[in-house]
Amino acid sequence: MLKPIIHSFLFFLLLFSSCSVRQVIKKVENQKISVTPVPLERYGDSVRFELRVSLPRQVFHKNANYKLIPEFHYGSRTVVFEESQFIFEGAKIEPSVTPEKRQSFSMRFENGMESGTLEIYGVAYNNSGWYKKRTKSSVLTRGVKNTPSLAQLGQIYESGNIFQIGLYVPRDGVDSYGMFQDGWRTFKDALQSYSGIGFDERAKIMTLIQGRGDYSYKEKQLQESPQYVALRRDVILRIPNLTTGLPEIQKTPMEISVLAHHIRNNNAVPQVLTESELAYAAANEPRLSEKNKLYFAMVKGYPSVFSWNNLGVTYLNLYHREVDRSKKLGHLSAARDAFDRANGIFENPYASFNMAMIDALLGNFLEAYQGFYISMSLTQSEELRKLHQAKLGAVSILNGDYRLAATHLNQGDRNQVNMFNRGLAYVMMEDYYNALISFEDSAVLEIENGYPFYGLALIGARNGEEERLFENLAKAVEKNEYLKQRALVDLEFLFYRQHDRFKNIFR
Repeated sequence: MLKPIIHSFLFFLLLFSSCSVRQVIKKVENQKISVTPVPLERYGDSVRFELRVSLPRQVFHKNANYKLIPEFHYGSRTVVFEESQFIFEGAKIEPSVTPEKRQSFSMRFENGMESGTLEIYGVAYNNSGWYKKRTKSSVLTRGVKNTPSLAQLGQIYESGNIFQIGLYVPRDGVDSYGMFQDGWRTFKDALQSYSGIGFDERAKIMTLIQGRGDYSYKEKQLQESPQYVALRRDVILRIPNLTTGLPEIQKTPMEISVLAHHIRNNNAVPQVLTESELAYAAANEPRLSEKNKLYFAMVKGYPSVFSWNNLGVTYLNLYHREVDRSKKLGHLSAARDAFDRANGIFENPYASFNMAMIDALLGNFLEAYQGFYISMSLTQSEELRKLHQAKLGAVSILNGDYRLAATHLNQGDRNQVNMFNRGLAYVMMEDYYNALISFEDSAVLEIENGYPFYGLALIGARNGEEERLFENLAKAVEKNEYLKQRALVDLEFLFYRQHDRFKNIFR
């Protein structure tokens, strides 16, 4: 007699629980969920947003519970926010109270998220958890605004709006002294025969000049020696090629060009040209693939910081122009090896700068910032330090620290790339006055570059200034095919896509 009673009790309990869960599923159809911001935005290496949930009153019975689970879908991948705290327990909710919660979420930004969707679904379940029912997924918002990705990592524009990236060691100038095959040998020989300082001081200076840093860095350290004035007068200023890096070329440019052609085609050994002549040929070769071959020959005939670093820069730019993924990775691996070898001779700001650039190209922007900062410490050259400040500013935009980015960029050169990046940093800070000035300065410096006009269009879109938006967007897409394709899907222009003037720009 007892067993049928128990079975009946369990049956009614199951029926009651399932009815309570189904009732929740039905009533939450009127739930209110809002997301901020809309559309989502990239901030540094992440996407952050807040959800607010409000459920109808009297939706719960004490035996029914409800959980909301957000997901972000992009391509074939899904980010599930399992840390969701949107859990509503029926036993703890008063019937007269509107169940409400809010929570902040974050996910690492990945390429492809620009066209993804943020969705959410709910699961109602009883207290024991053995009966569950799920709602349909609903779309909260589409896409991620990726405006920081406009930050430019290159130094200059080449033909076709292609950036040159990486830092070549120049052929001449004081700071290239010590970067060639003989390195600091002339300085060391002169120091060994100089009797104006004692043995201990000479050993200390010898360690310094064979160590890290370029000429400007080492000279700064030498200035701390009480014998520096005499050392500069009797040794430093008497060093041949101190201000030119290498001896003058002896052959004519035509002779060098002919022999360089044979070297590129493996019909002559690198030594048919002197180090100066081969450096001249490589530096003046306009074709990237041919420049790469000459520097490759140079590391065989005249291995040095100059030849290894500059070979690496050619690989960086081949990577930048290549479409095939396996070839791109091959170029990047070759570049990294070349910079390692250059730094292996002595740690210098050129190869260290370029190693940081590799981190930036791979999206490791925090590591890139640290790399550029350390690299900048290896030089006292004002020109090189300005280049480093520019890159520190660019990666700071991609790290989401826009105020720091503007500070660095204000200390860089006033070229078209840096002025655009500075304008972008101000846009992200919503300082549109300074952004406007920076973009206009960039446009003046390079009128055929579409990026500053795109920046001005961003300001117009954000401020609701339709004339500024459409006029500058038309100029940007006319000058740059990439910007044309980007503008069609850029969420900065989401609310203008149906405007006739917007459509006419792309006809």
